[in-house]
Order: sequence, then structure tokens, then C-alpha cells
Amino acid sequence: MKLTRKLLIISFVMVFAVMSISMVGYGAGDDLIVLHTNDIHGRIEIGDDYMGFPYIASVIEEYRQNYEHVLVMDAGDTIHGRPITDRLYGESTVELMNFIGYDVMVPGNHDFNFGYERLLELEEIMEFDLVAANVEKDGELLFNPYVIREVGDYTIGIFGLATSATYSTTHPDNIRGIDFTDMAEATERYVDVLRNDYGVDMVIGLGHIGLSASSDVVTQVAGVDLFVDGHSHSLLREGEWHDDTLIVQANEYTKYLGKVEIGLGADRPEMTASVMAFEDVTAEFNPNEEVITMLDDFRAEVRRIMLGN
Repeated sequence: MKLTRKLLIISFVMVFAVMSISMVGYGAGDDLIVLHTNDIHGRIEIGDDYMGFPYIASVIEEYRQNYEHVLVMDAGDTIHGRPITDRLYGESTVELMNFIGYDVMVPGNHDFNFGYERLLELEEIMEFDLVAANVEKDGELLFNPYVIREVGDYTIGIFGLATSATYSTTHPDNIRGIDFTDMAEATERYVDVLRNDYGVDMVIGLGHIGLSASSDVVTQVAGVDLFVDGHSHSLLREGEWHDDTLIVQANEYTKYLGKVEIGLGADRPEMTASVMAFEDVTAEFNPNEEVITMLDDFRAEVRRIMLGN
């Protein structure tokens, strides 16, 4: 009898442990979940050690089924890098991001590789926002500097920053006449707008500037709660705190999907950062079949282009 009770207790503990480590924490009291990618560089297909969009789509779908408020962000260098993206001048990536349900993206230096005019064309078919507060053409902002999102009773402001390294990492013709202005000045300007004009409850910076630069910016300028970054391909498993700002970045190529769990009820947002690795995601989730079909169609289109059909 005692042995039977022990076995039952052990079984219960094992089931509880398995439920506890499940990737999606059902019933959590978080006000907002931020899922984020960066530096995909065209790896939208499944690879030997990266998820591609089929798995990314499945994870995002699962979170949206189990949480009321989920924002999906991409920190740039996304639309260029592989034949399936390059031969279609970025459209395959954008169409898949639309299907998956991305909310906001910042342009990375290599997202200008088809030329800024093409990026503006792609923006027209984006069902998500492209933001950059420090990219100008003839003294005017090229993209919207920020977006506002309502999360239940709370208001979130998200502004974008693009790296000035674009000057030296894409062909000069791709950005002719484009200026990448001072990032700290842009941050100060739009944090002020978001805090004072909109009275937001949380400010998120979405940047493709690299860990060193983002650390400098949030140290110089107060008021950014969360900075979702790219460019340096850093793996920040639990994020890094710099003063009162949490900086997160999820490595590269969809090897990881970043997650920030956010509570908004206190004086300041309460945040916990983590990443979901390729091996864990592929063990728990199945790839999204609709995304796989879309990829098949894009591959067929690329073959037609290459064969001149």
C-alpha cells in the first residue's frame, strides 16, 4: 500500500514537472508577451540548426492562442541573404511575415541591399509597421519613427533605430541621399514624445544597432523600458540590464526565438527575458503546413526566374 502511494506521488511529480517546463506557460498573469527575432538574413526555410518561418509560425500561433496580448517584433537584417529571398527582392519574406502576424520591424543595414526605393515598395505590402526614428531623406523621415499599441488598459510606445553602419555595409547606390542621424538624439526626442504627448505606460526601443551601441544609447537616455536589438548577433539568454533598461537579442538565423514576459501593473514594467532554442522548439512543435506550402510556391517561382520561364 505504501509502495503504491509512493508510486502515485512520484507519477504526479513527474507529470507536474513536464507541465512546468512546457514552452508556453498557460494561465500566466502577464499583461504582455513580446516575441522577437533578429538577423534572420533570409533563413526563412528550415535548416539543420535553425527553425525558419515554419516553426516560428507555429510558436507564435500557440502563444496567441494562450495569451490575450502578444506583440511580435523583428530587429532587422531579415529580407535579404538567401536565394529564396534575394531572387524575389524580399517579397517572399514580407509575405510570410504578414501571414505569421508580425507587428513591427526595424530596417537593418542589409534590408537596404535592394535599394531604399525597394524597401519603400515592400513597406507598401507589409501588414506590419516598419519604424525608424533616425533615417532621413532630404531632411525628412523616411519611415514612421514610432507606433502606438494598446494592450488592455495600457498603452505601449515603440520607436525604431537603424545603424549608421549601413553606410559601409551596403552599396552606396542603395542609400544615396539617405542620412542616419544621431541615435541618442532620436531616442531622446521620441521618448519625450511617447512619454509626454501620448502618456504611454511603457516605451520599447526596436533597434538594429548592436549591443554596444544600444547599451550606450539607453545609458545616455532615460525612459526606455525595453530595447529589442539586432545587428551584433548577440545571444542574450536572459537579457542584459543597463540602468533601468532591459536589452534583449536572440542571436541569428532563427536559431532562437526571444521572449519577454511583461507585467504592467506596477510603477515600472516587470520583465523577464528568455530564449527558445531550435532544438527545444523542434522537439515540441510541428512546422506550420501553410508556411511550408508558401515556401514551396516561392521556390517554384525562383526556379522559373532562374530558368528564364
